[in-house]
Amino acid sequence: MSGRSVEPYVVRGHALDGQQMSAVTDDSPTQLVIAGAGTGKTTTLIGKVRHLVEQGEDPSRILMISLTNNTVADLRGAVEAEFGPDFPADVMTIHALGNRIYGRRPCVGSVRNGILKRIMYDLVQEDRPSARALMAYIDGMRQAGSSDLSLNGTFIRERGLRTVADALFRCGIGCGYSKAVQSRDGTSPAYISVDHGGVRFELRSDDPAVIDAGRRPGSCYELIGRMGLDCSPINVNDLASNVLMAWNDRIPESIGALISRCKCTRTSIRDLRRANDCNPSSVRATVADKLDLLNRIWDLYTLECIGGDMADYDDMVIQSAESVRAGGDPGKGYDHVLIDEYQDVSPILVDLVRALRERMGFGLFCVGDDWQSIYSFSGGDVWQFYDFGSVWKGWGEPSVRRIETTYRCPQQVVEMTSRFVSKNPMQQRKDVRGLSSSESPPVILLPVDSDRGIARMVANRLDHIPAEESVFVIGRTRNDIYAFGGGSSQFRFGQSDARGSGTVDVTYRRWDEDCADWRDVRDLTFLTAHSSKGLEADNVFILVDRDRGGFPSTLSTDIDELFRTRDEGIPYPEERRVLYVAMTRARKRVFLVNRMDDESYALSSETPFMSELIEDNGAMITRSTPFCGECFGPMRIVSYGGRTFYGCCDYPNCRGTREFKGF
Repeated sequence: MSGRSVEPYVVRGHALDGQQMSAVTDDSPTQLVIAGAGTGKTTTLIGKVRHLVEQGEDPSRILMISLTNNTVADLRGAVEAEFGPDFPADVMTIHALGNRIYGRRPCVGSVRNGILKRIMYDLVQEDRPSARALMAYIDGMRQAGSSDLSLNGTFIRERGLRTVADALFRCGIGCGYSKAVQSRDGTSPAYISVDHGGVRFELRSDDPAVIDAGRRPGSCYELIGRMGLDCSPINVNDLASNVLMAWNDRIPESIGALISRCKCTRTSIRDLRRANDCNPSSVRATVADKLDLLNRIWDLYTLECIGGDMADYDDMVIQSAESVRAGGDPGKGYDHVLIDEYQDVSPILVDLVRALRERMGFGLFCVGDDWQSIYSFSGGDVWQFYDFGSVWKGWGEPSVRRIETTYRCPQQVVEMTSRFVSKNPMQQRKDVRGLSSSESPPVILLPVDSDRGIARMVANRLDHIPAEESVFVIGRTRNDIYAFGGGSSQFRFGQSDARGSGTVDVTYRRWDEDCADWRDVRDLTFLTAHSSKGLEADNVFILVDRDRGGFPSTLSTDIDELFRTRDEGIPYPEERRVLYVAMTRARKRVFLVNRMDDESYALSSETPFMSELIEDNGAMITRSTPFCGECFGPMRIVSYGGRTFYGCCDYPNCRGTREFKGF
């Protein structure tokens, strides 16, 4: 359709912009649309479908692929809203496509965790080296994101209590846990309670012996003995079995994800062993034991699948590609395949699409944002995006288009985030533009000196955000939610919802003097950066740095580090993209919550990414950063005497104030 003007399509209630129209009306056989955050990727996909239909293409021979069940549901909903519920185009995950092609064997699906759990239980019960290796694997899981999870399966924020609970569990003794409770009169400390063999006692988090246990774990057994209990550890086989059961599906999910990553990236245990040979001798043997355990679990899992005539999702994709290349029936034919979120595709996904294209010769339309490629841990490979031309060279030179107008973020946020993420030399250059600029600075730095200040600083800002505006709080890991006091009093946690285990509904409450109780004020949502992808809110609080983890996160298991990665020419390339995803969820304001240097809050940060953001965007952030001119400490918003202003958090010791002009 090049060479003549075309009226812009109206898709999802919006007229496509010039770049979107150029992309959807381009009839090249192989296309890559390079997008920015909030630039309308789904709208562009729907626009492409409309163009194909208007060109006379049969909609029943159009396939749309997205990567997860959630994104497929969103895409299918958009298709139905645009074309009606009976529109015959197929919308599915690549795994569902593999399942349909290679559907001669039922899918393992939801029973995979149960199979893996049973295999592991039998192994650790019968074999001491396997039990030791599983305990080492569990220690690695705790170091890489589950540090608050006790061996007994309970999240215990306080290190001393958690250490004592672990020691009790190693002795075959259970305990209860009660969180700290905040009230207007202060905070009652968290405690664990024990009722075992006629011995009952409680230990509080502020008990000197408990605090000492957090510093010297070996002292726990002395403490247990003083409380009148036998402190003899149980054997490692029973311990590993008990942890496996106490942690529910966490361990089989982790092992299953590791096996899946190996399959998606075509990485064998032999490959991981070779990489481990380069490890220091001090860790090589422990990792080798874990790899031996993983190898045994994988072999037994494969045998169980074969014996039950089942296949898992990854095998269906791999075996479907092999079947199609060997001349097998690929099933339904397609003339056009559209792939969403192409920046996170795995090598096996691309391999299946290539095999099908070799048989069918369909047109290929891919949309993605390499600045948002954040799923390498589950097999995503951004190099499939970087190397798009060479991957699809058998079908001629691909057409590359860009969509660069974001309909989400203010221009100031666009400039800051683009400058930050584009420092990766491998990534595609883009000129992302926002449609609007905020009259008041949309990037607000909230300095804190410890985790304890996070809830206070966020609560203070929530009091001054209009009630009708939505709020996200984004952390790097699920543990970051515990910065809000464990879900009691001022912040109450709800249940994780269908968007994923990294998403929790939170209610913010204020103390009501009239009824002497906490009163619900507003709802907000806590999300991990990964679970926030694809979502947006008016206001986004990001916990940039915490005592553990943060951005960039350096927490990873020793096995994760064995997977081969290609150098992108900059430290922490994916972590940079993760923070970019978090910041670009904001429609109006980004609040960066971060620990700052005690000597000069306004100038430095303990977080490398935050230091970079301040250095590169100092004028933007400084104008909106509430630093006390008297003591250089953090400030809060105060309403008093009919006016609203910034007041020093150290009041009454410091009486510094600053004018508040609104967000």
